[in-house]
Amino acid sequence: MNPYESYLKTGLETANLPKLISMGYERIILELKAAIESIKNNDLKSKINHINKALDILLTLKTGLDFEKGGEIAQNLYEIYSFCEKQIMLGNLKNDEEILNEVINVLNTVREGWEELSSKV
Repeated sequence: MNPYESYLKTGLETANLPKLISMGYERIILELKAAIESIKNNDLKSKINHINKALDILLTLKTGLDFEKGGEIAQNLYEIYSFCEKQIMLGNLKNDEEILNEVINVLNTVREGWEELSSKV
């Protein structure tokens, strides 16, 4: 295992749940930024790869919601995730950087809330 993988593994093993969720948002944002760069460079294969990774992480967050324990918050997150998912697919279809940037802004806002929660746990 290289040092980077070791660092990530240690970080994941020691992070609390809000921090793990925040890390998921960070990764989606990084993938969307990379997809935007791929659009600028007309690199269709790379764009699709980054979009798929972002959608995979988003789906993991979405399927991990606990509606019984999370109630209204879980429902609100589900709606945000569904919105982001649709917008990512639309941005991918249209090669629209602005749509993807809007998703990044939404996810950054939600990520900040999880970061704040993580610091209190």
